[in-house]
Amino acid sequence: MGELVFPVTAVLGTVFVVIPALSLLSAAALRLHRGRATSWSRFGSETTFAWLVAPTLLPLGWLVSSALHQVEPGGGASCALDHAISTSCVDAVVLLVTLLVGVGVTVGARLWRERDRGTSLELVVADDPLTARVREATASLSLRGARLVVVRGSSVAIHTRGLLRPTIVVDACFARTADDEVLVAAVLHEVAHVRGRDALRGFVARACMAVNPAARLLRPELERWRSAREAGCDEEAVSSGGRALALAAGIVQAAKFRCAELPAHCVGLCGHDAAALRLRLSLLLAEPSPPARTHGGRVLAALIAGVVVAPHMAGPGLLERFHFAVERLLGPLL
Repeated sequence: MGELVFPVTAVLGTVFVVIPALSLLSAAALRLHRGRATSWSRFGSETTFAWLVAPTLLPLGWLVSSALHQVEPGGGASCALDHAISTSCVDAVVLLVTLLVGVGVTVGARLWRERDRGTSLELVVADDPLTARVREATASLSLRGARLVVVRGSSVAIHTRGLLRPTIVVDACFARTADDEVLVAAVLHEVAHVRGRDALRGFVARACMAVNPAARLLRPELERWRSAREAGCDEEAVSSGGRALALAAGIVQAAKFRCAELPAHCVGLCGHDAAALRLRLSLLLAEPSPPARTHGGRVLAALIAGVVVAPHMAGPGLLERFHFAVERLLGPLL
């Protein structure tokens, strides 16, 4: 029983105290950021994404790294309770295993829920005239390492799927009715999604929401980020050479498909919100502003690296002190 005191307290404290507290801070920061944004699309920046995932990633990253530090040789784990094991504190091992299993199960469940169920899609053969036309129209475009395929039977006009190996999927009906300029603009929009790794980032954000007990504070901001990201991809498509009117026409055509059925792990031209579509069209028919780059991704990466490295620095860490304090306070009750 004593082996569970520290792991249970550390996990509950992190998940139900630290993560919700950081979520409150993040939600307040996002409201402030939204109020100061010079345009709607700016809310779809890397900075917004960092605020969405940091409340979950930073505490969990620090806790896993600290637990690793406690179980490694010379890690300096402190045990006030006698666990009858002389080599190390067994409760630190329990904590590490619990965290790794918990994170693994959460990510695995999310991957299973969002697995590719597009087995009914029929790939148009490479030498089909329609495929040849799509590839000819987009031959001059850099796809950023993504594949471009034409399929039959999709409920979405054009979208990007694949977390690590993105594929731009064009429905044959959309390709048949869209002219070359519309195809180019639509593919450029998807290339912007590929460049931003939006399918992967969206998955990470949803996995963080699955772990976060205060996710309801951030889910509205996540939806706003997704909608704003679509507008940002419109801006990138136009700045890359796509015509704004052609892209607007492509959005209207794509909206005729059943956009609400776009799988969670995909990103697509039509988006998922009717009001957002109208706003995007209004912005496109006006003069789209040039896309803005932020440094939120680099800051997030630096913060994650910091919380992972910090527990392994010399001297007893915060988790070691917490470990000893918990066992000293709760040990007499066992």
